[in-house]
Amino acid sequence: MTTLHLCCDHNFISGSRHIFERYYPGDNLFIVHSRTGNLNIIKQSDGFTVMNCYDKDNQKKIVEMCRKEGITRVVLHSMVEYMLPVVKALKKTTEVTVYWIFWGFELYETIAFEKGYRVSDNRTSIFDKETYYLPNSLSKIIRKLTHSYRPARFKKLFPLVDYFCFWNKADYDLWKKYYDVRAKFRFFAYCASLAGEEPKGFINSTDERPVTTVMINHQASLFGNHDTIFKRLREIDPDNKLRKIVPLSYGMDAVRNKVLRMGKELFGDKFEPILDYMDFESYCKMLSSVDVAFFGQHRQEASGNIVELLKNGVKVFLRNDNNLLPYYRQKGYIVYSFDDDLKDMDSLKGLTSEQKQHNRQCYVDKRLFYDDFMPGLYDDEKNRKS
Repeated sequence: MTTLHLCCDHNFISGSRHIFERYYPGDNLFIVHSRTGNLNIIKQSDGFTVMNCYDKDNQKKIVEMCRKEGITRVVLHSMVEYMLPVVKALKKTTEVTVYWIFWGFELYETIAFEKGYRVSDNRTSIFDKETYYLPNSLSKIIRKLTHSYRPARFKKLFPLVDYFCFWNKADYDLWKKYYDVRAKFRFFAYCASLAGEEPKGFINSTDERPVTTVMINHQASLFGNHDTIFKRLREIDPDNKLRKIVPLSYGMDAVRNKVLRMGKELFGDKFEPILDYMDFESYCKMLSSVDVAFFGQHRQEASGNIVELLKNGVKVFLRNDNNLLPYYRQKGYIVYSFDDDLKDMDSLKGLTSEQKQHNRQCYVDKRLFYDDFMPGLYDDEKNRKS
């Protein structure tokens, strides 16, 4: 066993363990953080070591376990604060290579607080609760005083990383733009296909249909700018004809509560928040009713949802400064700008049958395959160390 995986209880983790075991069998030690020792999202705990990774004694146990097992590489599934002391201790005493599987919040939260990167459409005010959790100088002071300022830990982890692993190189380039780091880019995606696997997940036909339902964001995201989308929809749909689905089962409580208040006030019974976790089949069934979707982030986020929607004929609007807009357009998808293309109710007309078929074929043609990147994920380690 040579590879330590540091994780949290998340829906990506079970599938990733199966993939790593498929390509590197018997080589993976997966440690999942849980303060209680119970897992909520990972359904099968077999193959996982579960512990409170913030406990200092447990952190020492992880380091000793790595020395005993001869661990030579560490895979960080996102960045979480407990990872810093573990990685630092391993780097001091062992020659380990660190792979950071990028999720997004780690970088964007840091550059929003530290570099003034724009994530919110709203101006800050001491009278607005949002001010106290969005990145700004006041919330930065509060977080530091309450020892909850995560960018401080992330910045210390950045130089310990040897490989930045993701499918969108634009985020790596953004990281390099703001930080002088030596890490190399390495292609990786959690959700890819196995060789010979048929395309799946097509829940809608490509027939045209009247637009009745829109979806707004994918979770109670700090960066979702729900209010911007709500206000724009109120302007172009003053008669409140459209059903508004708003997933809120994941995310921040403060964002969820604000979105619930605003949604009920603006849209009444046309506002349909999703508050309970859904299994994949139920979530796909919900997505099948969506005709148009809006994502208000000024950053890369929700790519999994966006792909599911695009391949199923949904008209998708993204912000101009979200790097997913050029990314999907370069892939050939028909995708729209929230800032430039959403002008009136005519803008909400659904995709034509030909456009739906085009996006579906883009998905088929541009699919990612594990065989294209997993066998070489650890290539050039020897060259790097020599």
